[in-house]
Amino acid sequence: MTIQPEIKVAIEKNMELMLNQTKAYLPFLKMAFPAVRDLSELTFNMMVGNALTVFISQFAMRMQSPSEGDFTEFGKIVEAYRSKVKELF
Repeated sequence: MTIQPEIKVAIEKNMELMLNQTKAYLPFLKMAFPAVRDLSELTFNMMVGNALTVFISQFAMRMQSPSEGDFTEFGKIVEAYRSKVKELF
């Protein structure tokens, strides 16, 4: 089963929003977390956690539960943003 287009769009919009916010807060992030070895990976993981709540909420609003295939597709959608986050750092 593939994720409904509306859910996919919601996930992508959320990831884009967080990517833009990361750009805005980049100087703060670098200053606030000097001990973090891979700040891009930390940031990406936080973005995925936030996007996961959007993913689950979108299914809940439709009174559905995501399948294993939906989770797999979610992973593929957000993975595309890993390189975009790395480019910022």
